[in-house]
Amino acid sequence: MPIPLQSLNTLGLAAWTDELVRVTGSTQLPAISQAIANKDRFILGGGSNLVLQSNQDAPLALVCLQSSLKGIVRLPAREGFSRLRCASGENWHDFVMWTLAHGLGGLENLALIPGTVGAAPIQNIGAYGVEVGERIEAVHAWDFERHDHVVFPTESCQFGYRHSLFKEISFQGPWNRPRFFITAVDFALAPATKTQPILSYKGITQRLAELGVTEPPLPMQVAHAVISLRKEKLPDPNEIGNVGSFFKNPVVSEEFAKALASQNPGLPVFHQNNQTKLSAGWLIESAGMKGVQRGEAAVSADHALVLTNLGAATARDVLGLAHEIQEAVMARFGLWLEPEPQIIPPI
Repeated sequence: MPIPLQSLNTLGLAAWTDELVRVTGSTQLPAISQAIANKDRFILGGGSNLVLQSNQDAPLALVCLQSSLKGIVRLPAREGFSRLRCASGENWHDFVMWTLAHGLGGLENLALIPGTVGAAPIQNIGAYGVEVGERIEAVHAWDFERHDHVVFPTESCQFGYRHSLFKEISFQGPWNRPRFFITAVDFALAPATKTQPILSYKGITQRLAELGVTEPPLPMQVAHAVISLRKEKLPDPNEIGNVGSFFKNPVVSEEFAKALASQNPGLPVFHQNNQTKLSAGWLIESAGMKGVQRGEAAVSADHALVLTNLGAATARDVLGLAHEIQEAVMARFGLWLEPEPQIIPPI
């Protein structure tokens, strides 16, 4: 009987799969690996970065794998950094708040991002000037090709803007045969009192001032500002289905950014890690797509980068609206926006 996935994806799309396997212990993985060796599969994570295309009469012919691995372990400190190993099934935001409550800084700009710890390095999640790859020491995974546990030090993870080795390999190989199942992630974090706050986004400094923070902020104070901003901009997926930002901010050359900004005063341009990025939300709004509704899918009236499920949206509604946005931005600015969420199965 098809297994429903609607409650397991934050967009709230009705979807089904043939088989769901929850991994509760890493010792299960050798047996699971053998059992599904010749089956198509995908890894669900927290379901916060997925658009699932299926129906009950034609469920996804896949084994859906989900990490239920739990636990946070302290590792020996090194060079003034506290080191932690967090299991992949832990909720990302809960982990961030755990580190702050235990006097550690470095992840505060990434507070309230939905999903699991295991999904964080795949997408190299980032927000407000920080990417998680900057705080990761190593990634532990099960390799379905070698049928063995493997460890990737951060320099082997190929972290980039919304990119990693794990994502790259999934693009190179068949989408329905992901090679790695992340089991844990190691982090190196500084004491909160020695953490230099990342305040490159004006919105954070403004919100800190509104919250009455006048001294250089502590990581917990930065986290509270980030949480406040995210709650203001992004709808709660428990109330309105969404995957957060639906499109990546386009990375362009400095020359292109200057030329476009000269023609479009007010265009936000960001510089991070030697890259120049434009605000996808601003491009979408300026292309006239903010608040547009198609079927039961809509562009948020509060944040043009967010596509929402008004209650009974289908994958066709969402992807049709996304394509319309891409065409509108291309026609207006000559840029083709790339979706952030993984589309299963791909278009």
